[in-house]
Amino acid sequence: MVTAYQKFSEAIREKATRKTYEIYLNQFLDYAHEDYESLAKLSQSHIEELVFNYVIHLKDLTERTGKPSPNSYNTMTSPIKLFLEMNDILLNWTKIKRLFPAKVPVSNQLPYTDEDVRELLAATTSVRNKAFIHFLAATGCRVGAIPELTIEDIQPIEDGAIVTIYRDTTEEYRTCLTPEAFYHLKKYLSQRINTNPDVSLFTTKNNVDALSLDAAGDVIRHIRKQAKLMIDFGRKSTKGKSQNHAFRKRFSLCLANADIQSKFIEYMMGHYEKQDKYYFKPSDEDLWFQYKKAIKILTLDKSEAMKHELEQKKVIIDDYEKRLQEKVSEIENRYEGVVGALEVEVWVAKMKKFFLDQLEGRGHTHTNKKYISQMRDFVDATTTADALKVFGGDNELINFMKNWENLAKNKEKQNE
Repeated sequence: MVTAYQKFSEAIREKATRKTYEIYLNQFLDYAHEDYESLAKLSQSHIEELVFNYVIHLKDLTERTGKPSPNSYNTMTSPIKLFLEMNDILLNWTKIKRLFPAKVPVSNQLPYTDEDVRELLAATTSVRNKAFIHFLAATGCRVGAIPELTIEDIQPIEDGAIVTIYRDTTEEYRTCLTPEAFYHLKKYLSQRINTNPDVSLFTTKNNVDALSLDAAGDVIRHIRKQAKLMIDFGRKSTKGKSQNHAFRKRFSLCLANADIQSKFIEYMMGHYEKQDKYYFKPSDEDLWFQYKKAIKILTLDKSEAMKHELEQKKVIIDDYEKRLQEKVSEIENRYEGVVGALEVEVWVAKMKKFFLDQLEGRGHTHTNKKYISQMRDFVDATTTADALKVFGGDNELINFMKNWENLAKNKEKQNE
């Protein structure tokens, strides 16, 4: 027999979501002094009263302690709503939500600055942690995606890499790594025991076990906590910066400042519109072409950014010089063709005059009727091409002239 909890649990697709929902649902059950099965057996009116009193209880806590945040009420009650609906208990949630307190400005919404990220990098000596920080900064991926990443999800392209997030799921998308971030990732992987394509991209400190969701979420928190960074001044305020999501905010801002097309920005953040999920399918080359515009801005070591910019300019200059040389060669070939054509025109004109003199008796006249007929056709031709056709081309005409000269010389010898 399917239990009340199973109906609730099976309705949640993501493991991370299931864990969060269980936490908030259990808080409600503790308040109500019920378990999953007993709650599902209560009458609708009894449950509605429990939920009503629970919201009042939360509001009292908020007024006295500031927690939970008024912005969290929907998140905290959504698991209750799902559990009840999956067990055929329908409440008037529109009425219940009217009890929620007014929302307040959200804290920790600012992006990391370059200096913030450099401060994080300076606060750790771990090769893995440095690669982890660079990875979040360069890809803008959610920290929740880290445990699912494998080494084969990283595919080199030029001096950077294409990164596939949520591979083989309906949420799959791709983003990129800067040359700087790719360098630190390769440095980290070089010290790993197992670097097979299908193993986790990031592991625990033993370099063997996969980094769990909780551990991935705690990497930056531990660095900030141990180092007492300037970033933490203003924490839990509108000027604060979240531990991991601030990387995504910085990433989005960097791409926008680089004038990358908005569709590509949304795609590389996994935020594309519903229809774009099916129709917007950029190639790796298209993605990298757009991403390259932001490499200078995303790169944390500005000397490396300058080096990359110079390399990119050199590629552009080399390509320009190559195309320029091709154009010059094309013009030279065209010029040579024009000059050659003019020389042929002059040569044919001289030959016409020569043949005309022969035909009119102003020089040695060939007695061969075939030759006389060819000379007449050559003189009468209206174009250079038609004249050359008479002898089957310029080479045949040259051979004809050689024969002509030999006959003329023989004639002269005979006269002597």
